[in-house]
Amino acid sequence: MENLLVVLGGGTGLYVWIAGLPGVLLLAGAAVGNGRYAPFRLRILICTGLLYLSFVFFFLSFGLEEIEAVGSSARTAPRLWSAGLALFTLDQLRRIFTGRSPRDPEKGDIPRVFLTAGVVALALWGMDIAGYYISTGVMLLLLSLLLGERRPVVSLSLAGGWILFSWAVFSRLLNLNLPEGIFF
Repeated sequence: MENLLVVLGGGTGLYVWIAGLPGVLLLAGAAVGNGRYAPFRLRILICTGLLYLSFVFFFLSFGLEEIEAVGSSARTAPRLWSAGLALFTLDQLRRIFTGRSPRDPEKGDIPRVFLTAGVVALALWGMDIAGYYISTGVMLLLLSLLLGERRPVVSLSLAGGWILFSWAVFSRLLNLNLPEGIFF
């Protein structure tokens, strides 16, 4: 079993995971069908894709080398992301299946999707210049505005809370170096 995890966690295993995503999404779409959960089909497909992605993060972490000199394993961060992503996705699925989630919208807001992708890409690019903390804080502020949050206290507390959480967990607890720009 360990050999299988190492193969699927290696570089060529990524191609297996990428090839498997359409099959998993097709199976989930077929399982939903036209029955009771058909109005939630897109939400279920998105949750299925996110769960699949969390399993990919987990299995790819087996391909990372163990380096104990830095105080934590290189496998820790992907496994934390995997666990968090799976936890919140399973909660969303629970809300769908218990009837507490709204139905899928009739049509999407494609320009907002492209703007969101642009903001995230700009933040990733900006990490080399401004550093992780500033880039992520600005990204979260812009995304909260883009998604319709107009209360400054909520937007600022979200950005500040994430920066504080990132600093405490990744820098202090796990001793991981986040990207540093010219300001940090």
